[in-house]
Amino acid sequence: MQNIILFLLGLTIFLLGLYILKAGLEGLSSLNLKKVITGFTSTPFLGCLTGTFLTMLLQSSSAITVITIGLVDTGLMSFAQATGIILGTNIGTTITGQIMAFKLENLGLPIFILGLILFFFRNTIRFIGINLCGLGLIFMGMDYMGKSFLFIQNNPLFYHLLILTNKSNFLAIIFGIIFTAIIQSSSAMTGIVLVLAKNGQLNLITATAIILGSNVGTCITAVLASIGSTTGGKRVATAHVMLNLIGVIAYYPFLKEFTDYMVLTSTDLPRQIAHTHTVFNIISSVVILPFVGPFTKFICYLIPEAHR
Repeated sequence: MQNIILFLLGLTIFLLGLYILKAGLEGLSSLNLKKVITGFTSTPFLGCLTGTFLTMLLQSSSAITVITIGLVDTGLMSFAQATGIILGTNIGTTITGQIMAFKLENLGLPIFILGLILFFFRNTIRFIGINLCGLGLIFMGMDYMGKSFLFIQNNPLFYHLLILTNKSNFLAIIFGIIFTAIIQSSSAMTGIVLVLAKNGQLNLITATAIILGSNVGTCITAVLASIGSTTGGKRVATAHVMLNLIGVIAYYPFLKEFTDYMVLTSTDLPRQIAHTHTVFNIISSVVILPFVGPFTKFICYLIPEAHR
């Protein structure tokens, strides 16, 4: 019961932070921010590079996705531009598996306090403060939601189910989707997989299947962020889910062949897993890039403009 309350508290803080972030972005819309953003996302390729760099910098694809939804909601970015950034976040997030950097969620409170201080200044600095307050609350909300289900990671049943996934690649993918959605962190899932692989409890193909599933599971943050958002925001969240689903579906029939090739990249199993994650996300994003136009039209067909 206590964990459920903590989760609901985290969700409330997360959504409040999203609302404040959108308000701050609207305040900055009159400061020619749109021209700056357009310059870095004028083509899908540039958008992909921007998304990759920002995700590597912040170590949180969820944070970049939430910010992107906010930018689309406030008209500072088009849906087509946002698609390029989403493709980039999928590449940038793989750096976590390579270096397992610290969680940005831990900086939620300091970011919020800094934003609160800047809020008492005037003009542009005040709007920046509002944005930082919103961003800090988003990180704090994500942190609380993750901690509310932290006990699952230490539950014997969790590890028993994880080991059972060695018997079925499809079950491994489903496991990755469900538990990443629950613990709100693909990085945490990747870390657990790397530890179990190092202990000899998972093989490369099963570990890869779980991480592919975690790519889809982490999209729950984008889905939550799209609650109450504009049509553009809902399209960004849908695109994020669809891009990861397409990648998993395309790779699934060739999972064994793919992992057989990745064995050649290193003699160390955890490093093989990290390389597999990186190569999968890079290839998935690069293949989609030339078809961003048709893909965005497809998403617009799935999520039509709301009638007023």
